[in-house]
Amino acid sequence: MQVDALSLTLAPREVSALIVSLPLPQGINLSDVTLRDSGLELTVRASFLFNFPVKFKVEVRSYAGSRISFKVTPPIKPNWLVIRPLISCLPGAMYAGHSVIEVDLVSLSKGYLTSITVQNVVLNRTGVRVDVTGIKSKISWDEIVKMLLHA
Repeated sequence: MQVDALSLTLAPREVSALIVSLPLPQGINLSDVTLRDSGLELTVRASFLFNFPVKFKVEVRSYAGSRISFKVTPPIKPNWLVIRPLISCLPGAMYAGHSVIEVDLVSLSKGYLTSITVQNVVLNRTGVRVDVTGIKSKISWDEIVKMLLHA
C-alpha cells in the first residue's frame, strides 16, 4: 500500500485521550495532559517518587524524514528518573540528550509502516496537526479495513 500525502488533525480531547492511553511502565502513570500555546504539559506520578505529581513541558523541536524530536523540560533535572522509563517503553523512541526525545514513526508503527516523511507538525492549544507524505506499508488495504472493523 502507498499513500502520497495525509494530514491528521486531533482536537485537544483526542490528544489527551491518546497520550493517556499509552502503555506505561509499572508504577508510573499520567494524571493530566494539558495543551498549551507552545506544546503540552504532562503531569506524571511515579510510585518511587512517593506519587508526587511532576509536570513536564513537551514541545516539538524538529522533524525530518520519519523522525520527530521533542524537547521535554522537567521542573528539575533529577526528574529524568521518571521520564527515562517512559521513553524506554515506546518502540522507536530514544533519549537524544539535553532534554530531547526522538521518535521514529516507522519503528513506532511496529512493522506496519516501511516509510513515511513528516512534512509538518504543529502541537498547540488547539490540538495537533501532522502532515506526512510518502507513506508506504507492506499491509494491503484489505488488511487495514479488516483491522479497523475489528477494532
